[in-house]
Amino acid sequence: MEKVFQIMLMAATTMVSVAGFGQKINLPNQFTPQNSAILLVDHQKMTMDWIYSQDKKTVENNLRMLARVGAEVNVPLLITTTMEEQVGLTWEGIQQAAPKQFAARIKRGGTLNCFIDPNFKTAVKNLKRNNLIICGLTTDICLLHTVTSAVELGYNVIVIADASGSMSQIADVTSFDYFRQIGAKVLSANAAVTELFQDFSTPDGQKVMQINLQEVVSKLGK
Repeated sequence: MEKVFQIMLMAATTMVSVAGFGQKINLPNQFTPQNSAILLVDHQKMTMDWIYSQDKKTVENNLRMLARVGAEVNVPLLITTTMEEQVGLTWEGIQQAAPKQFAARIKRGGTLNCFIDPNFKTAVKNLKRNNLIICGLTTDICLLHTVTSAVELGYNVIVIADASGSMSQIADVTSFDYFRQIGAKVLSANAAVTELFQDFSTPDGQKVMQINLQEVVSKLGK
C-alpha cells in the first residue's frame, strides 16, 4: 500500500509540474505596454556625432524603431534635450518618426541628470508608469546620471544598450556594468521591445513586428 501511495504521489506531482510548465509565468517587474514608458535622452545633432563606441547606423535604426513604437503603438514616449542652442535639435530620424512627441519634448537648460530638471521630473511622474525604458547620449554622462536618479526614485529601469553610445567602448562597458550593479537591466532594443510585446499575433504585436522589420531587419548589413 505504501508503494502504491508513493507512485500516486509521484504521478500527481508530475501532472502539476507539467500543467504549470504550460502556463505563462508573470515575472516580477515585467515590462508591459500598460506599465512602461520609453525615454529618449539627448539624441541631438552634436551628440549623435559623438557615437564611437558602437555602430552608429545600428543606433539610428533602433532609435527609429523605438520612436515609432512610442508614436504608433501607444507606449508613452518622452523626449528630452539639453542646451539646444549649442547641441542642436533632436536627431531628425526621431523627429520624423514621432513628430508629436518631438514637439512636446522637455528642453533642459543644461542639466546632465535629467531628473534635476523639475519639468522633466514632473513629466515622468505624470506618465504614471513605474517601468522606464531609457536610452541616451552619452552613455557615461547624461544617461548614467539620469538612470542613477531613476533607480533612486524607485523606478524599474531597462537601459537600451544599442540605442545609446559614447566616445569609446570602455565608456559604454563600464557604464553598462554600473547600471547592472545598481539594479537596472541592460538589454538590446529588440529585447526590450519584445519584452513589451511578447505576442506578435495580437493587433499591437503585428504593428510592432512590422516596425521592427522596416526599421531594423530590412536594414541589416546596409
